[in-house]
Amino acid sequence: MSNRRNGPLSYAPAFVTLLGICFSLYVSYIGYPPLISAVISVLAASSWVLTGTLCPVSGWNTSFALVILLTFAASLLLNYRVGFDPQVPSTIRSEGRVLQNRQWGRRRALLISTDHGKMVAYSHPSVAPAEGSGVSLRAAVFDFKRADKKDGFDEYLYWRSKGAVKKIILLDLTVTSPPAGIYRWRNFLEKKIREDLPELMSGYMLALTLGIRDKKLAERHREAGTVHLLAVSGFHVGILAAFAGLILKRRRLKVVLISLVVWFYIALAGFPAGGVRAGIMLQIYLLGLFLGKPSSPFNSVSAAGIIMLFWNPWAFHDIGWRLSMLAALTICAVAGIIKENKAGILIGSAAVWFVTAPLIALAFGKVPVAGLVLNIAAIPLFAIIFPIVLFCSLPAFFGLPFSLEIADMCEYLLESWDILSEKLVEMMQWNVVSTFPLKAFAVILFFAAAAYASGISLKRIPGAALMFSLLVLLFA
Repeated sequence: MSNRRNGPLSYAPAFVTLLGICFSLYVSYIGYPPLISAVISVLAASSWVLTGTLCPVSGWNTSFALVILLTFAASLLLNYRVGFDPQVPSTIRSEGRVLQNRQWGRRRALLISTDHGKMVAYSHPSVAPAEGSGVSLRAAVFDFKRADKKDGFDEYLYWRSKGAVKKIILLDLTVTSPPAGIYRWRNFLEKKIREDLPELMSGYMLALTLGIRDKKLAERHREAGTVHLLAVSGFHVGILAAFAGLILKRRRLKVVLISLVVWFYIALAGFPAGGVRAGIMLQIYLLGLFLGKPSSPFNSVSAAGIIMLFWNPWAFHDIGWRLSMLAALTICAVAGIIKENKAGILIGSAAVWFVTAPLIALAFGKVPVAGLVLNIAAIPLFAIIFPIVLFCSLPAFFGLPFSLEIADMCEYLLESWDILSEKLVEMMQWNVVSTFPLKAFAVILFFAAAAYASGISLKRIPGAALMFSLLVLLFA
């Protein structure tokens, strides 16, 4: 009971800092100087703590001062990093490596490491080097385009969130070395998956192992509201960690080996935002087990978010990072309700859908209502389907007998899910778009759940949720 009286500082101090940093990064983006933005972060963090603390206990003042000081220092540092504009010559010559090669309309978008930082180039598919290739280049340097309207695509924010500093037009590009290391494995597996597996298995395996989305499969899942199943996230990392935990027995060695397996998988998938967040969260949890002091999931997710922002503060503007953090924080916040209520899984699924709906609608124009129903079945079902797909793929990879028959059986299973989801989408053809009432409900719901997870008393949760929801809606 004393912990709840001590409120957010006992239950989720990392969320206090994360909340302050997010407010700070947003007001910095809309034009406030770094120092003012850092002060706003302190005001936001202090308000959350003071609103949620019913009766301070011994040592509260020291804890409060440390958390607020950390929030101020972190916000100030991150705002200065975001405000720093690297000076790059108008033309460059450099050696580098292709870090990413992805489809971009009819072209390929290349993220290339250079002597001047990461650069983005758009190339014809026929001449785009494979991921991991060493290159020598000569290029003209340009600024990224900004969005023409408020809700339009912003090339600048998108690529800065990926770590790129400028856009280049390639004047000369020479491949100097083939893909090596993890990139060699990614290219090898992509080729094997595309050549050896039928269509649906291939699409799911590409998403599951390499983080590559098949265009047709992604569109079907987008229409059903289940496209998040194709994004490597805590769901996939959790399945892998659970299987690794079943196989490995020795406790201390188990922690180390699970960590190695999970981070190899995240690297293989291309370090997606959801996967990295889940990996850091899992690492914090495993470290707590190792030391005998496990952290709460809500606090671990918050700490993971802070670490990701320190690695790249521009990630705050990445919709993948925002969706991943909102979904994970909401799931962890309602975890107590799920344990205590038989209808908890319905409540959790609905809460995540409503909290993330405004962002998804903003990015894709609409959110299918069918996803609200489908995800209740999809989450537990795909926790079984994904391992089946993986194991049914192995005979084809190794050329074992009956590999085609096994793959066909798995393909039928996936086709059955496709038919089921398509029928439900046909029955529920409604979509929601981004509106103010939807945004308001999502923000209030999120802060109410966060207040509960932060140890704020039930009487104070409505006040905290309404106050911070108004702040977010006014700023946004």
